[in-house]
Amino acid sequence: MSIRLAGLLFLIAAAPLDAQQDVAARLAGRVPPEVVALVQQLAAEAAARGLPVDPLIQKAIEGGAKGVPPDRVATAVRAVVARLDVAAAALRQGGLARPDTDAIAAGAFAVSAGLSGTQIAELARTGDSRYGAAVTLRVAGTLAALGVPAAEILALVDATIRAGRPPSELLELPGRVQGEVARGATPAQAAAGLARAAAAAGRGGPPPHRGPPERP
Repeated sequence: MSIRLAGLLFLIAAAPLDAQQDVAARLAGRVPPEVVALVQQLAAEAAARGLPVDPLIQKAIEGGAKGVPPDRVATAVRAVVARLDVAAAALRQGGLARPDTDAIAAGAFAVSAGLSGTQIAELARTGDSRYGAAVTLRVAGTLAALGVPAAEILALVDATIRAGRPPSELLELPGRVQGEVARGATPAQAAAGLARAAAAAGRGGPPPHRGPPERP
Protein backbone atom coordinates (compact mmCIF):
# COMPACT_ATOMS: atom_id res chain seq x y z
CA MET A 1 0.00 0.00 0.00
CA SER A 2 1.55 3.32 -1.04
CA ILE A 3 0.44 6.43 0.83
CA ARG A 4 2.32 9.65 1.33
CA LEU A 5 2.36 9.64 5.12
CA ALA A 6 3.77 13.09 5.48
CA GLY A 7 0.99 14.49 3.34
CA LEU A 8 -1.67 12.64 5.31
CA LEU A 9 -0.22 13.58 8.68
CA PHE A 10 0.00 17.25 7.87
CA LEU A 11 -2.81 17.66 5.38
CA ILE A 12 -4.83 19.60 7.90
CA ALA A 13 -1.94 21.01 9.96
CA ALA A 14 -1.91 24.47 8.38
CA ALA A 15 -2.41 27.38 10.72
CA PRO A 16 -6.09 28.31 11.11
CA LEU A 17 -7.29 31.34 9.22
CA ASP A 18 -8.19 34.38 11.29
CA ALA A 19 -11.89 35.16 11.04
CA GLN A 20 -11.11 38.72 9.91
CA GLN A 21 -9.06 37.69 6.90
CA ASP A 22 -10.66 38.13 3.50
CA VAL A 23 -11.86 34.75 2.27
CA ALA A 24 -12.75 36.23 -1.09
CA ALA A 25 -9.17 37.33 -1.69
CA ARG A 26 -7.93 33.76 -1.42
CA LEU A 27 -10.63 32.41 -3.71
CA ALA A 28 -10.60 35.16 -6.30
CA GLY A 29 -10.07 33.75 -9.78
CA ARG A 30 -10.00 30.19 -8.48
CA VAL A 31 -13.71 29.41 -8.14
CA PRO A 32 -16.91 30.94 -9.55
CA PRO A 33 -18.43 33.92 -7.71
CA GLU A 34 -21.32 31.86 -6.35
CA VAL A 35 -18.86 29.50 -4.68
CA VAL A 36 -16.93 32.45 -3.25
CA ALA A 37 -20.14 33.81 -1.73
CA LEU A 38 -21.08 30.45 -0.24
CA VAL A 39 -17.64 29.88 1.27
CA GLN A 40 -17.68 33.37 2.76
CA GLN A 41 -21.01 32.65 4.42
CA LEU A 42 -20.02 29.21 5.68
CA ALA A 43 -16.64 30.50 6.87
CA ALA A 44 -18.25 33.26 8.90
CA GLU A 45 -20.67 30.81 10.49
CA ALA A 46 -17.90 28.30 11.17
CA ALA A 47 -15.63 30.90 12.77
CA ALA A 48 -18.49 32.00 15.02
CA ARG A 49 -18.70 28.40 16.28
CA GLY A 50 -14.96 28.19 16.89
CA LEU A 51 -14.27 26.03 13.85
CA PRO A 52 -11.24 26.42 11.58
CA VAL A 53 -11.91 28.18 8.30
CA ASP A 54 -8.90 27.13 6.24
CA PRO A 55 -10.19 23.60 5.44
CA LEU A 56 -13.25 25.14 3.74
CA ILE A 57 -11.12 27.39 1.59
CA GLN A 58 -8.72 24.58 0.69
CA LYS A 59 -11.59 22.32 -0.34
CA ALA A 60 -13.03 25.03 -2.59
CA ILE A 61 -9.61 25.70 -4.14
CA GLU A 62 -9.12 21.98 -4.71
CA GLY A 63 -12.46 21.72 -6.48
CA GLY A 64 -11.74 24.74 -8.63
CA ALA A 65 -8.32 23.40 -9.63
CA LYS A 66 -9.89 20.11 -10.70
CA GLY A 67 -12.64 21.78 -12.69
CA VAL A 68 -15.38 20.36 -10.47
CA PRO A 69 -18.83 21.89 -11.17
CA PRO A 70 -19.82 24.63 -8.70
CA ASP A 71 -22.73 22.67 -7.21
CA ARG A 72 -20.44 19.77 -6.38
CA VAL A 73 -17.83 22.11 -4.89
CA ALA A 74 -20.56 23.61 -2.72
CA THR A 75 -21.61 20.14 -1.57
CA ALA A 76 -18.02 19.22 -0.76
CA VAL A 77 -17.45 22.41 1.25
CA ARG A 78 -20.65 21.80 3.23
CA ALA A 79 -19.43 18.26 3.94
CA VAL A 80 -16.21 19.70 5.35
CA VAL A 81 -18.22 21.91 7.69
CA ALA A 82 -20.25 18.90 8.81
CA ARG A 83 -17.09 16.94 9.61
CA LEU A 84 -15.67 19.87 11.55
CA ASP A 85 -18.88 20.09 13.58
CA VAL A 86 -18.74 16.35 14.33
CA ALA A 87 -15.10 16.64 15.40
CA ALA A 88 -15.70 19.66 17.63
CA ALA A 89 -18.65 17.99 19.37
CA ALA A 90 -16.66 14.77 19.84
CA LEU A 91 -13.70 16.61 21.33
CA ARG A 92 -15.96 18.35 23.80
CA GLN A 93 -17.51 15.00 24.66
CA GLY A 94 -13.98 13.71 25.18
CA GLY A 95 -13.30 16.33 27.83
CA LEU A 96 -11.91 19.31 25.88
CA ALA A 97 -14.24 22.13 26.84
CA ARG A 98 -12.75 24.49 24.25
CA PRO A 99 -10.86 22.48 21.61
CA ASP A 100 -8.52 24.55 19.46
CA THR A 101 -8.91 24.79 15.73
CA ASP A 102 -5.91 22.55 15.02
CA ALA A 103 -7.46 19.73 17.08
CA ILE A 104 -10.82 20.22 15.37
CA ALA A 105 -9.24 20.11 11.92
CA ALA A 106 -7.32 16.96 12.87
CA GLY A 107 -10.54 15.43 14.15
CA ALA A 108 -12.29 16.24 10.89
CA PHE A 109 -9.46 14.53 9.01
CA ALA A 110 -9.95 11.45 11.21
CA VAL A 111 -13.69 11.54 10.49
CA SER A 112 -13.00 11.71 6.75
CA ALA A 113 -10.73 8.66 7.14
CA GLY A 114 -13.57 6.66 8.68
CA LEU A 115 -13.51 7.21 12.44
CA SER A 116 -16.76 8.04 14.24
CA GLY A 117 -17.50 10.85 16.66
CA THR A 118 -17.55 8.34 19.52
CA GLN A 119 -14.08 7.11 18.56
CA ILE A 120 -12.79 10.67 18.29
CA ALA A 121 -14.08 11.33 21.81
CA GLU A 122 -12.33 8.21 23.10
CA LEU A 123 -9.06 9.27 21.49
CA ALA A 124 -9.42 12.70 23.11
CA ARG A 125 -9.82 11.03 26.49
CA THR A 126 -6.79 8.81 25.81
CA GLY A 127 -4.41 11.66 25.04
CA ASP A 128 -2.53 13.89 27.45
CA SER A 129 -0.60 17.14 27.34
CA ARG A 130 2.58 15.50 26.06
CA TYR A 131 0.95 14.60 22.76
CA GLY A 132 -1.97 16.94 22.23
CA ALA A 133 -5.28 16.05 20.66
CA ALA A 134 -4.23 17.28 17.21
CA VAL A 135 -1.20 14.97 17.00
CA THR A 136 -3.14 12.00 18.37
CA LEU A 137 -5.97 12.51 15.89
CA ARG A 138 -3.68 13.02 12.91
CA VAL A 139 -1.97 9.74 13.68
CA ALA A 140 -5.28 7.96 14.21
CA GLY A 141 -6.68 9.34 10.96
CA THR A 142 -3.60 8.26 9.05
CA LEU A 143 -3.84 4.75 10.51
CA ALA A 144 -7.48 4.62 9.43
CA ALA A 145 -6.47 5.71 5.93
CA LEU A 146 -3.97 2.84 5.88
CA GLY A 147 -6.81 0.39 6.53
CA VAL A 148 -6.35 -0.22 10.25
CA PRO A 149 -9.75 -0.94 11.88
CA ALA A 150 -10.94 1.50 14.54
CA ALA A 151 -10.64 -0.98 17.42
CA GLU A 152 -6.98 -1.64 16.62
CA ILE A 153 -6.31 2.08 16.21
CA LEU A 154 -7.71 2.85 19.65
CA ALA A 155 -5.76 -0.02 21.23
CA LEU A 156 -2.48 0.95 19.56
CA VAL A 157 -2.71 4.64 20.40
CA ASP A 158 -3.74 3.88 23.98
CA ALA A 159 -0.92 1.36 24.50
CA THR A 160 1.68 3.75 23.06
CA ILE A 161 0.57 6.62 25.28
CA ARG A 162 0.27 4.46 28.40
CA ALA A 163 3.78 3.15 27.79
CA GLY A 164 5.03 6.73 28.03
CA ARG A 165 6.58 6.72 24.59
CA PRO A 166 7.68 10.12 23.23
CA PRO A 167 5.46 11.96 20.72
CA SER A 168 7.94 11.14 17.96
CA GLU A 169 7.16 7.44 18.39
CA LEU A 170 3.45 8.14 18.19
CA LEU A 171 4.04 9.90 14.88
CA GLU A 172 6.05 6.93 13.64
CA LEU A 173 3.18 4.47 14.09
CA PRO A 174 1.75 4.75 10.55
CA GLY A 175 5.17 4.11 9.04
CA ARG A 176 5.72 1.13 11.32
CA VAL A 177 2.35 -0.30 10.34
CA GLN A 178 3.28 0.10 6.69
CA GLY A 179 6.54 -1.72 7.36
CA GLU A 180 4.71 -4.68 8.89
CA VAL A 181 2.22 -4.73 6.02
CA ALA A 182 5.13 -4.86 3.57
CA ARG A 183 6.29 -7.98 5.39
CA GLY A 184 2.93 -9.70 4.90
CA ALA A 185 0.76 -8.62 7.82
CA THR A 186 -2.68 -7.14 7.39
CA PRO A 187 -3.11 -3.59 8.75
CA ALA A 188 -5.11 -5.00 11.68
CA GLN A 189 -2.42 -7.59 12.47
CA ALA A 190 0.33 -5.00 12.22
CA ALA A 191 -1.42 -2.60 14.59
CA ALA A 192 -2.27 -5.36 17.06
CA GLY A 193 1.34 -6.56 17.14
CA LEU A 194 2.65 -3.04 17.73
CA ALA A 195 0.08 -2.53 20.49
CA ARG A 196 1.24 -5.71 22.24
CA ALA A 197 4.86 -4.59 21.97
CA ALA A 198 4.02 -1.16 23.41
CA ALA A 199 2.06 -2.70 26.27
CA ALA A 200 4.94 -5.04 27.08
CA ALA A 201 7.41 -2.16 27.01
CA GLY A 202 5.15 -0.20 29.32
CA ARG A 203 5.22 -3.07 31.81
CA GLY A 204 8.99 -3.25 31.57
CA GLY A 205 8.96 -6.68 29.96
CA PRO A 206 10.54 -7.89 26.72
CA PRO A 207 8.62 -7.25 23.52
CA PRO A 208 6.45 -10.18 22.48
CA HIS A 209 7.85 -12.61 19.92
CA ARG A 210 6.90 -11.64 16.41
CA GLY A 211 6.62 -14.62 14.15
CA PRO A 212 5.09 -14.73 10.69
CA PRO A 213 1.71 -12.99 10.61
CA GLU A 214 -1.26 -15.21 11.22
CA ARG A 215 -3.52 -15.71 8.24
CA PRO A 216 -7.25 -15.23 8.77
